[in-house]
Amino acid sequence: FPKAGVMSEKPYRHRFTDLTDALIPMYNWGFRVLGGRGHEAFRQRIIDLAGLSGDEHLLDAGCGTGLMALRIAAQHPGCTVQGIDLSPKMIAVARQDAEEQGLAVDFRVGSIVEMPYPDGAFDMVLTNIMYHHLDLAEKQQAVVEIARVLKPGGRYVSAEFGPRAKTALQRRLAKGEYTLYPSHLTGAGFTIAHEEVGVMAWRRKVVHWVAVKQAQ
Repeated sequence: FPKAGVMSEKPYRHRFTDLTDALIPMYNWGFRVLGGRGHEAFRQRIIDLAGLSGDEHLLDAGCGTGLMALRIAAQHPGCTVQGIDLSPKMIAVARQDAEEQGLAVDFRVGSIVEMPYPDGAFDMVLTNIMYHHLDLAEKQQAVVEIARVLKPGGRYVSAEFGPRAKTALQRRLAKGEYTLYPSHLTGAGFTIAHEEVGVMAWRRKVVHWVAVKQAQ
């Protein structure tokens, strides 16, 4: 991987980017219509766990088409909200939706394993249903990057498929026993403050984590 915080000359592009780009025409529709109330409740639970006071500098990492970042910006207009995703096409949709909704969200193209932000830039980072795209090394590097861009004492809220893969197919989809490993959090300098199992939509179980970056 490139050194944390340093952009390489050739942008990193994940092997699944072409697949997720192909799903863009049905992406938001699928979540909003097919996911229905379950998906709405799932996203709102992430915001509730974030416990926003309303003036945080917040990053939605792996933001996709910006559904979460735009929801936060609408509910907490005092927050400075940014989003980053590897797909230029996803970011284009997010920017268009932000403009149409009149929301000031800074969406950028970039990789979660090589984020273009300085150390300690954010009070909070969020991710949701993102780690199943990454292999084990990428997961570990992503958590290290999240810790780097957080201020000491900053919070990281994640929601990922889980809790544990019990079959060969589940392990293959999660790329390991867990989509996000607790050891990745603690190894990157986080203290896990909260864990709960919930449901996203379509009865898919998720694990919510709230982790706090330890002061150096």
